[in-house]
Amino acid sequence: METLYSFDWASVKMEAALVIFAVLALLSAVALPRRFQTSVSALAFVGMYLALILACVFADRLMYCAYGCLIVICALLTSQMSFSFFDKLGRSGQSRNEYIAVVMMSAAGLILFGNTDNMMVAFVALECATICLYIMAAFSKDCASSLEAGVKYLIVGGFSGALMLMGIAFMYGAGRIEGVDFMYMGNFSAGLLNGFFKTGLVLVFAGVFFKIAAFPFQFWAPDVYQGAPTPSSAFFAVASKIAGVVFLAKICAYLNFNSADLLSVKEDVVLTLSVIAGATIIVGNLGGITQMRTKRLLAFSGISNAGYLLVLIAALLAEPSSAYAFNTVLIFYLGAYMMANYALFIAVGQFPEANQTAQTLSDYRGSFKKHPVVSLALSVNLASLAGIPPTSGFFAKLMVLVLAWYAQLYWLLGIMVAGSVVSIYYYFSWIRSMAEPEDKTPCQFAPTAAAKQTIVLLAICVLAISAAVLVFAGAQ
Repeated sequence: METLYSFDWASVKMEAALVIFAVLALLSAVALPRRFQTSVSALAFVGMYLALILACVFADRLMYCAYGCLIVICALLTSQMSFSFFDKLGRSGQSRNEYIAVVMMSAAGLILFGNTDNMMVAFVALECATICLYIMAAFSKDCASSLEAGVKYLIVGGFSGALMLMGIAFMYGAGRIEGVDFMYMGNFSAGLLNGFFKTGLVLVFAGVFFKIAAFPFQFWAPDVYQGAPTPSSAFFAVASKIAGVVFLAKICAYLNFNSADLLSVKEDVVLTLSVIAGATIIVGNLGGITQMRTKRLLAFSGISNAGYLLVLIAALLAEPSSAYAFNTVLIFYLGAYMMANYALFIAVGQFPEANQTAQTLSDYRGSFKKHPVVSLALSVNLASLAGIPPTSGFFAKLMVLVLAWYAQLYWLLGIMVAGSVVSIYYYFSWIRSMAEPEDKTPCQFAPTAAAKQTIVLLAICVLAISAAVLVFAGAQ
């Protein structure tokens, strides 16, 4: 049997930078007086920018360099959101810096989780990241909804972690029987006819489905997103989903069904994953129709997008020869999803109160008149999530449709198109609310200068990436 523990320590540059600067920021936040807390925040941001630089300068695998950069950008945007959030809470800069340090540690765990090929390292990395997520969910300790979200996420996270660990135990036992190290993903194809290994793989997938809020494990997302602090909700919605999807994609990329004995297994796996993807799209979009509260709407939006991403993974399993195109489309889709979602979550946080639990779409009435540029930028990001041309979200969904067609997943194409059409209703309900005149209560939407700049910049990026795609397609 191959050695159980094999790890390339030179590949954790980003994670090391994030953890080291997070610890420095945490210690500095505790030790230094209040007047130095802004400098501590700057130190944390230096660590995140350093991680991005290390990823770009010393990139060895482009796919995972891009993945790590997406997670770090999520941490940067979440940290930026925390400034206005803690100002509204009236809590000191020390609390903000402690929060930023927790975000950085969680980001480091998620990057390692997506990058490693060893199942035990992946489990430990995910649990380290998840512990930080528990803290982030309950960080508003004086707010009952935040504490409730923290408890719910703790229960769900504990259960999903137990499922994943049980799956790894089954896979390890299968490895002892077969004489193969199944802790290494590269050996997974050798276990596809072993009942213990297949049981373990199903449990691992179920644990990750909890993390990305895929059917039938999506029930926790609306309540946790609504109750958690808005910066935390954004990180759950984007960074956690990116990590889970990349991890699943990596496992599927290692699975090889070329032998005749495995053809039926391949058909069963593709069908099962396709059914889960289709059900996730349906549940997410039908749930979104009924929502008037913004954070719950974004939760159901995240569920539906998890379904679209699972369609992409099913297409990879059905047609492994499209692996290069799959990696390109996956990173493009995740980037488009990240930009649009963070723009909306930043907007959700731009109200006088710190707790946005009860915020509804009607709270945005009059914002087009009061803040036309920001409202237009939000409309662009909403259109991107809905898949309206010429946004990057449209091209991302189009690429997924093409790969699904190439993989002959025709019935999934119909569900994807129908889901996108349904999603237009609830995304455009947000736009319609912004365009409506103020009611008796004046519009409370009051974005800061930094929030305005970030939302507009994200909208520009959504359109600029689409333009780059068109130019590239024209050149071909």
